[in-house]
Amino acid sequence: MDASIKKPGGYPWWAGNARFVDLSNTFIVAHVAQAAIIMAWVGVFTLFELSVYAPNQPMYEQGLILLPHLAAEGWGTLSDGAIVDTYPMFAIGVIHLVAAGVLAFGAYFHRSSLPRSLEMAQGNASKFDFAWDDPKQLGFILGHHLVILGLGALLLVIKALYFGGLYDTSTETVRLVTDPTLDPATLWDYRTRLFQVNSLEDLVGGHIYVAVLLIAGGAWHILTPPFKWVQDLFMFSGDGILSYSLFGIAIASFAASYYCAFDTLSYPTEFYGPTLELKSAFPPFYFDPNQTMEAGYASRTWLANTQFYLAFFFLQGGLWHFQRAMGFDISSVVTNWQEGLAEFSDSPELAYQTPVHNKPQPRLDVQYGMPQAALPSLLRQEQPFGDYLYRQAQGIEQPDLTEINGMTNTLYQTEYHTKTMTFYQSSAQEETPTAERNGDDLFGNLYGQAAARKSNYPRPMTGVLYEASKG
Repeated sequence: MDASIKKPGGYPWWAGNARFVDLSNTFIVAHVAQAAIIMAWVGVFTLFELSVYAPNQPMYEQGLILLPHLAAEGWGTLSDGAIVDTYPMFAIGVIHLVAAGVLAFGAYFHRSSLPRSLEMAQGNASKFDFAWDDPKQLGFILGHHLVILGLGALLLVIKALYFGGLYDTSTETVRLVTDPTLDPATLWDYRTRLFQVNSLEDLVGGHIYVAVLLIAGGAWHILTPPFKWVQDLFMFSGDGILSYSLFGIAIASFAASYYCAFDTLSYPTEFYGPTLELKSAFPPFYFDPNQTMEAGYASRTWLANTQFYLAFFFLQGGLWHFQRAMGFDISSVVTNWQEGLAEFSDSPELAYQTPVHNKPQPRLDVQYGMPQAALPSLLRQEQPFGDYLYRQAQGIEQPDLTEINGMTNTLYQTEYHTKTMTFYQSSAQEETPTAERNGDDLFGNLYGQAAARKSNYPRPMTGVLYEASKG
């Protein structure tokens, strides 16, 4: 099985046997328990139909489906399409109930006495452990299934040849089939008219071939692993094997619905009512063109329709698991659809726009105008004028970073101590005596010792180092 459906808490409720996908013994327990439920339903419903059966009324008018099957197989003494002796049918119902109990005990035995995986079992039980990617072991298990189906077909042949025979609708009696048709050409001729079998000999002969082929095919798969080309052609996985099984059941159910609707040898009109026609409508269905019953439907009508729609849903299940086996996860499509639906919920008109061009196209029905929101300031500080031209600041206060939108937020806080740091000092302008322009003083100053004068340039200052503030 594909693990994509597994959730963190386990598999969802609809995953069914996927919870046992890696537990071979628990997988068998589930299937044996399901077989017990089916067997119990057959036994209980057979006894229920016997309890409501009225011999003076046709079975198809009473809505019966199991008693007509037993009557067509020749169980019970029949007279003019009515059951005279119901004891054999009662015994069959009880046998099915006993068989259901045996199967239920088998499921309990596997559950309580064997490990969850047969890989850890001892003895012959370990031979039936399997892995979905093991073609040899899957072929081994398939072989046993085919042998059991072949034995079931052989039981019908034995009943027809030696134990009472079958009901013949042409003579309206139960008779033994002493000369079954074994000519392959005669049976091959039915390939174009499968639903027009009109001879019990041909019917029994076909079941002989089916039984032989199933048993021989089962023995082949038990002894021979699948060929390389088979392993390359088929998908050996949980979803792949399940899809093939569902396809097989769908084909069998479609065939059963057609036989029930049109064939009168295996579904006699005395037990099931008149044949039907198929109405090709949506959805298609079988109907009685003669309206045999004034109220309700004959057994053939609702049985054929039930088989048809069960086949349809089995087919859908097969397609579902087949696409999963190929690696396509439909859940991703559903998820994308849900996300798209959530996106369109805010703008519902987007869901109805049909893309026509692969490039953006103008929407003529959409008008564009100037935005109504106020434009942001082009300057760092908002100005008290609206023309956004540069002009000198007009006494605007510096913004306070600790208060934003009315909320006081302290981004960081520290304590500063001012410290005067002097890098240079301008000298005071001192008056310098102007030299007299007379000759004595002029020449006297040239040759005399220079008197100390104050310089007009700044005096050097003592170096000041930067100290980080303390505190």
